[in-house]
Order: sequence, then C-alpha cells, then structure tokens
Amino acid sequence: MENMHIFLCGYESPHVVQQLLAKLSDEASITVIAKSEILQCIPHHADTILLSSYIGSQLNQKIQSLNDGHVLFLFKGDDVNLPLLKKQSVDKMKLYTYPLTAGDLKLPLVFKSADLKLFPFPETHAFPFVEAMFAYWVRIFPKEQCLLVDAKKAIKMGIQKETRFSSAFLETNQLYQFISEHKAGPSLSIMLASYNMRSFIYTAISSCFIQSMPIPSERLFVVDDGSTDGTAEDLIHLQSQLGFQLIKKENEGKARALNTLLPLIETEFVLELDADDWLDPNALAIIVDQLPFIPSDAAVLYGNLRRWKEKPHNELKLMGVTNGRSVHSKNELLSYAFPMGPRIYRTSFLKAIGGFPVLSFSDGRMYEDVSVLNALMKRYSVCYRDFTVYNVRDHVKSITKKNHSSWSDFIKKLD
Repeated sequence: MENMHIFLCGYESPHVVQQLLAKLSDEASITVIAKSEILQCIPHHADTILLSSYIGSQLNQKIQSLNDGHVLFLFKGDDVNLPLLKKQSVDKMKLYTYPLTAGDLKLPLVFKSADLKLFPFPETHAFPFVEAMFAYWVRIFPKEQCLLVDAKKAIKMGIQKETRFSSAFLETNQLYQFISEHKAGPSLSIMLASYNMRSFIYTAISSCFIQSMPIPSERLFVVDDGSTDGTAEDLIHLQSQLGFQLIKKENEGKARALNTLLPLIETEFVLELDADDWLDPNALAIIVDQLPFIPSDAAVLYGNLRRWKEKPHNELKLMGVTNGRSVHSKNELLSYAFPMGPRIYRTSFLKAIGGFPVLSFSDGRMYEDVSVLNALMKRYSVCYRDFTVYNVRDHVKSITKKNHSSWSDFIKKLD
C-alpha cells in the first residue's frame, strides 16, 4: 500500500490515543474522532474531529482534502501493525469491511482514498451513536466492490480488531442489522410533535429515513409546538432537505399539537414517535408485517420498549428491553408500569374519537398517551405483540419525569 491516512474513531482512553499517535504518526497522517474530554488530552497539533451524532459533513471535508493512497478506520480497542499492513496488496480491491457479528453488520476498514471520495458520509442524518453511522454508510457500497475481512485475515494484515463494542451499539438484538426483503402491507405514516427538543430532534427524524423499508417523505408529519430553544429553526432546515410535512404553531401542549396533524393523515395506520426517541432501522418493515394480523377491532398495535439512559456528554447506556403485556381494561391500563409503546394507531379509529382528548388536568399537556388509549378502549381493543423496534431515551428534560408526582391528580380527572 502507498501512503495512508488513519481515522481513530471513538477511542475512550486518552492514554491509548497518545500511544497510537506516538506509534503511527511517523508513518501515516492521523485524524482523531473523539469526545471533547479525550481531545483535550491529546497534543494540540493533532488533527481532530469532535465526536457527535452528525459528523458526516466534517468527515467529508477531511476526506476530500486527502492526498493519501489509502484510508484506514480504527475503532476503540483496535490496533495495527502498520509496516505489515503496508505490505499488503489491495490494488484490486476497492473496499475492505469488517464483520462485527455472524450476520452482515459491517464497519469500514480499508479504502482507496479516491474511491472513498465518491461515496460521501450522510450529512443530513443524525445517529444515536456514531458506530451506527459507519454501519449505515457501508451499506451504500455495491456488494461486488466489498471484500469482507474476517478476524484471521485481519491479523495477517496486521490489524488487531476489537469487536466488544459498548452496549449502546452492539447487543444480541444486533440493532443495525437490516431486513433486505419485506412484504407489502397496510399503509403507514409517522407523526411527531416536538417542543424544545433540539438536542434530540435530528436523531428522531433521521431514524425515520434510514429504514430498510423506506417511507415516503410526505408520510412523515411533524409539528413544532411553539419551541423556544431553536428546535423550530432546525426543523425548517431539516424539512428543506428531507421534504417531510411540517407545521409550526403556538405552544398549546402535545395533545393539541398531534390533533393539528391528524386531519392530514390519510394512511390506514399512523405511528407516533416522540421527539426524544428513535426507531430501529427495521422498525417500519417489522410493523407493517405485523399489521395484517391484528384484530379488526384493534385501535392500537404496541410492543416492547428498548430503554436508554442519557449520561453526561450525550453518552447512551442501554438499560435493557422492557416487555409489554396485553391490556384489556382501564385498571390494567393505569397499572401499566411504563408508557405503552410503540403506539401504532388505526387512523380511522383515532379520528372517530376526535383525536387526542384535551383534559382539564394540566390543560391537556401531560399523559396524552394514557388519555387517548383510555378513550379508544371504550370503543375498541388494543393489541400487544412481542416485537422490539422502539428506543426510549431517559433524560433530565423529560416532562413526564419532572412531573411524576402528578400522576395521582391526573387519574382523578380521567373519565
């Protein structure tokens, strides 16, 4: 191989980064992609990119400026014997990727610099963790251009790959595996109401557009409920790029905000996505496969929730999957220990009850999910199925978390 540029991605130990810089900088140019607390500990002359959920633009700018023959991606825990790697002949191979599991989930390994410039990283989409962006990006390459490098081959090339990723990326569920085939089913839209969720809105909306079963942009309906933190401006920018349906209104609470969207929705079903949550890439395909088999009187399909804890520096810790259960009465609904979700509504039934009730309690600004389920269950059934495609983020800005003590007051107002 000729000259090489190395991206060190997501390393969490400043000591390890310093060791790699000392070891490799005489033989290759290097860019460190890491959190701010790591970048503060490395030499000021080092080339760096601040790790975030949407770093595609900075990566593309850096790659376009490269004159090196090849690019190597190393992720936290990886090491390389660079002299040995440079002896490898990869002239006939446009791309090496590395498998993280026995399935087809891959991360980038070695590229020709010239080829890399032809396939830019996504600049519009945000991801809950950066490894997900790389795994999604690898999917754009034609299969005939890719060579999968297993562990034995990597060692022979001089690369020691570490695949024990944090639970925020790689779990037994293999969150970023993609279903390659799906059956046609009932029509489905997504509705999202946002109020002061600027930190999370990019990830929520991006998760709708990186689906294995693409959703038409006109089937994503977003309403900004009078945000004051810059969310509204960010949504206008995103809408100009992605083309989803966007409404801006004064702040009146989530129930009224969602009701603003409801007349626009013409699909048979609609999925409600909270602005601080996100969908698995297989979510829509799995949901559409479930819908033909739910009872004809079911107003809502729901499943399990994958729960995450938001830690300092936007780090996510997986808390596990909370399994749902069947609910048949108001008492069972009120004793449900966590939000019922994901909630996929039969649109005609939701419209038939007049949309989301606006209760006198808190002027309809809280527990709108319980209010609408209670109203629907007076006339229809709700249907639980054992599937997990929805990610809930536990964070300090959560309105429900801040007002947990008001639950008993809310119950008194519920018909």
